[in-house]
Amino acid sequence: MKTESSRPNILIVDDVPANIRLLQIALTPDYDISACTNGSEAIEIARSLNPDLILLDIMMPEISGYEVCRRLKADSLTSDIPVIFITARNEEQEETKGFELGAVDYITKPFSPGVVRSRVGTHLELKRHRDRLSRANALLKQEIAKQKISIGLSKKLLEMINGTAPRHTDISGGLTLFSHIVSVPCYAEGGDHCFVRNVSGGQGSEVIGQGAVTRTPDPGPRTSAKTIVSIKDQSGHEASCILRSIMTDLIHNVIIKTQPRLFPEAAFSKLNDEICRSALFDSADFFTALTAEIDHETLVLRYVSAGHPPFLLIRGHEIREIPVPGAAGINLPAAVKPGIDYSAGEIQLEAKDRLIFYTDGLTEMPVRKKKKMITAADLKTIAGQVMFGSAPLTAPVVEPVETEPVETPVSEIMERMLAHIADISDEVVIPGSSGGPKNTSADDVTMLGLEIETDLNASEAAWHPADVEALCRNAAMLYEKFEQEWQMRGYGSPMLRLRIVMEEALLNAWIHGNRKNPDKAVSIRWLWGNDFRFEVGDEGEGFDADAVPDPTLKENLMKPCGRGIFFIRYFADQVLWKNGGRRIITYFKKHPDEDSEKSAKTASVF
Repeated sequence: MKTESSRPNILIVDDVPANIRLLQIALTPDYDISACTNGSEAIEIARSLNPDLILLDIMMPEISGYEVCRRLKADSLTSDIPVIFITARNEEQEETKGFELGAVDYITKPFSPGVVRSRVGTHLELKRHRDRLSRANALLKQEIAKQKISIGLSKKLLEMINGTAPRHTDISGGLTLFSHIVSVPCYAEGGDHCFVRNVSGGQGSEVIGQGAVTRTPDPGPRTSAKTIVSIKDQSGHEASCILRSIMTDLIHNVIIKTQPRLFPEAAFSKLNDEICRSALFDSADFFTALTAEIDHETLVLRYVSAGHPPFLLIRGHEIREIPVPGAAGINLPAAVKPGIDYSAGEIQLEAKDRLIFYTDGLTEMPVRKKKKMITAADLKTIAGQVMFGSAPLTAPVVEPVETEPVETPVSEIMERMLAHIADISDEVVIPGSSGGPKNTSADDVTMLGLEIETDLNASEAAWHPADVEALCRNAAMLYEKFEQEWQMRGYGSPMLRLRIVMEEALLNAWIHGNRKNPDKAVSIRWLWGNDFRFEVGDEGEGFDADAVPDPTLKENLMKPCGRGIFFIRYFADQVLWKNGGRRIITYFKKHPDEDSEKSAKTASVF
């Protein structure tokens, strides 16, 4: 019986012994190898040995590799074994035939040992996760049958897989990518799910393009950091929805982790193939999705829509739906059938662009009581109404006006749109309250917003306080300036949140950074955007914030160090240190999480 710690077994099938020997040399250090020289023997070994992966030559006497693959995939004992064709052929038509028969990859001769090891390792890693999911799925279905499944626990597992979405990400040109998620399920099971992931730059893994799983041409090198967003909507509302959500995002994250340089259409094609071959979904199950990635250097957004509603791009007073019918990037829903080549669309983003992704629960909200749906034109008009207070609901599009556009933050646009649509639908949809989210509509509602933020409108000040009293006087005057606007914009608890963080950050900069030297400046910057951003810098030697002792630990209770930083981390919603610890950046949400400390510490398993 195989265990997860066992060495994977690879079956090599080639009628040329020299080729088998070359592959054995490349793979023996890491894997157990079995080999044979004809198709009939390969089928017998596969049925008895059940290898983890098969490397299969196409051109063989008696039974071709294609026929061997067809028979393996038709047999329940061998249908789940990944098959990689190794062949001298590289014509697209031949590759397509192999994929239609169920192969997962192609490697053409003469092959590089490094490429062979990379492809084999990737598909074994995917199979390992698929096998674990299959075992978990069987157990979960048993629990569902016994009505012992914990939906709450399942949601926590999904949160652990996807982690906390990065709210502020530094990108090129001093810009920041902001992300915000609003999710309001109407069923405890909840079929909506989404994630936002940052992928670092560098060479990473091998680019899988032409001749690989998805047959997608490689448009060029992939070395920039990027942000990947994905919003999905599972069919149905039964308990299996949350389980399918877990399985889908786990596989998706594995693909991103193991092959970070895949283009989104290639990654999604692979996700669809893995889902279809995993037997984790029933025949009637499917999901829609909109997956996109933003290149941090070029600001190019590449997207794949799989039967999902279009997203909104807001640029100044212009509001566009993307993709429009017939445009690139529109595809079938996922988990319908394997072997689909998903296509991608592409747009060039700019500073201040705002994007809103959503599930159909938003546009179908009026159906239950008003017997109508919100069209794409209606949705653009609603966005214009909540931003500019113009255009009736029947207007097809918000027309540009001559005045300078008011840059309403994307998080505020989302909040207003949701409230407006709930109002005209005669439903109650509240993202968060003392009792948790509330949704009286007939479907889950999820919105995911992005904004390319600039700091061009940031305000700045520089102080040279002579003593702590002068510092505190300046801090008090600045706080009074902030307090009125803080409350006017709808932020809560300024004394408890903002004032404590301001005072601790300023004292830390003046005392520990500048060592109370009045010749050195304490610099301050602030900016109102999706969140309130407050920065403090000093001219000291810097420090490692992570090395500061935790004052809540028993051994540090009587020590004075670390308390200021602890309060800053506790009361601010996000804290970043830059310039070697000489600059602290704090962010404050308008509506902080009920359990912000716990939320901030939710880390993805990836």
